[in-house]
Amino acid sequence: MIRHLSLASLCFLLSATLCAQSNPSAEGPGFSVIVGAGFSTFNPDYGCSNSSPFSCWNHQLIGISPFVSANRMVFQRLYLEGEARFLHWHGPANGLTESSYLAGPSFHLLHYRRRLLFSTRFLLGSAQITIPKDAVSTGNYFALAPSAVFDYKIAKRVSARVEYEYQIWPSFEGISTATTSGTGGLTPNGFTFGVSYTIFPW
Repeated sequence: MIRHLSLASLCFLLSATLCAQSNPSAEGPGFSVIVGAGFSTFNPDYGCSNSSPFSCWNHQLIGISPFVSANRMVFQRLYLEGEARFLHWHGPANGLTESSYLAGPSFHLLHYRRRLLFSTRFLLGSAQITIPKDAVSTGNYFALAPSAVFDYKIAKRVSARVEYEYQIWPSFEGISTATTSGTGGLTPNGFTFGVSYTIFPW
């Protein structure tokens, strides 16, 4: 339910942005829409000794992460971004998967020579985990996700992206504290390496 509400909200806000920009603006570079996808490697925080993104290399979950971003929601540096993350391969146990569907604001802090862009994000939405032979922990959970993003423009409309995201699933409860790095909640986190395409120049 949370996943569907998040996706519906994202679609509504993106549509509202497009409508709000129907008249040409004489200020700034104008309206931007960016789409992209990346390869993600995450510590699932399940079956690992701790939640560090560097401590669980033998059991990292890997997957793909498409995203979309649009600006001028409030002012020029504030974007709305949505992402889906499908971590369905590798992992600490056969069949363990994690997925998330998140949306929220992205603030562009530093834009160096119109090539290097540093942003921070705070996304929220729905996350899902599937744990083999563990019906108690398998399910959907509310998730928060602060992150830091570096984009480097390599062509007029194409940028390379490196992102670190720290997800927080506050209501997750495992069978035992030995299955996770903490005593409550779940904190999957890791890196995404991807490419984005600017539909409208930024």
